[in-house]
Amino acid sequence: MKASSILITHPWMGRGGSEATAMWTLQAMQYHYSVTFVTASPMKWGELNAAYGTTVDPEKVKYVQAPKLPAVDGPAKLVQLQLRYFEKFCRSVSGDFDLCISAYNPVNFGKPGIQLIGDFSFSEEMRKRLYIYGEQQFRHRDSWLRNLYLKLADWIGVKQVPLARRGDLVLSNSEWCVDQLEQHFDVKESPVIYPPVILPKAPGRSQRDPLAFVCLGRVVPEKEIERIISILRAVREKGYSVTLRLMGALDDSEYSVRIGQLIEQEDWIQPEGFLMLEKKQAMLEQMTFALHACRIEAFGIAVAEMASMGCVPFVPSTGGAREIVEDEDLRYASDDEAVEKILALLENPERVAELRDQLPKEMNRFGPEVFMRELREHVIEFSGLEPTAPDVEP
Repeated sequence: MKASSILITHPWMGRGGSEATAMWTLQAMQYHYSVTFVTASPMKWGELNAAYGTTVDPEKVKYVQAPKLPAVDGPAKLVQLQLRYFEKFCRSVSGDFDLCISAYNPVNFGKPGIQLIGDFSFSEEMRKRLYIYGEQQFRHRDSWLRNLYLKLADWIGVKQVPLARRGDLVLSNSEWCVDQLEQHFDVKESPVIYPPVILPKAPGRSQRDPLAFVCLGRVVPEKEIERIISILRAVREKGYSVTLRLMGALDDSEYSVRIGQLIEQEDWIQPEGFLMLEKKQAMLEQMTFALHACRIEAFGIAVAEMASMGCVPFVPSTGGAREIVEDEDLRYASDDEAVEKILALLENPERVAELRDQLPKEMNRFGPEVFMRELREHVIEFSGLEPTAPDVEP
């Protein structure tokens, strides 16, 4: 029996939550269908498998590198132009496949496909509405130059059809995402499929620093790293010598440079850069607390990852992260409330121990196996394409 063909796409494989989703999407399909993966970035399979805990087999997945615009050598260069260029290429090859899946945000394949929504960066209107620090970078400021740039992106791309009218199966990564899609895109009843989170067993008796905090994720404006630093500085002023490990790559972007300058002024903050899975987990084993500040995140894989390792995370009370951390003691609506709730737990080590035992168990609903099973079910229900192998991993 010939395997049905599936095209899976991701615009650029950097280092982040959407890349984890792409790799586990490939993992979910590679033994059951004939899979082709399209991205504009070069693929280093060994590094990506090590980073995300997957075992994607290059022998089972055909890799096609999509063309990229001149001067584009990463996911942050000429983003809207490159996305439209990438989408145009995906549409040009989509007819060769029985089903097309975008592993990161909508791609107009020219026929109904499956769209895994990771965030709302694909929409200029949503960027302005949600990304409160979006105007800090000059290139994102509302100006005639920005408008001209966006018009050029539309011109080189395919004609855009409203998401609700494409016949796609749009899969949300949180209930918060479902609400945004219904309110602003008229997409009704989008099913939720939580992103895959590596769930190692939290070490029960590891030696953890009782004042150690960790922040895990990309160093970009929407993550509000400066708020994390400000909150913990206020905690220190109350007499607790808390420390912070920043796990995320600092690059030469304007925001990273600014965060780097803030860190240089604080001897209690240690930048760790991007860490591969084993090193990251080994460091998380030493941390007691985690602090997350992104208020508009559709999910927050890093939060679930830290919680699964026994770190007690404080998260904003808005966005998708609140669906990961359900305890009100760990949600905050303002910086002052964050400081107050952090101090309350620092003064109650018994409650901290209780949360450390409870949180890893609550994270089981976000495991990769759950994601892969649900995704395969959606593929069969939407497309009718039966797998050529049993619904199990070898």
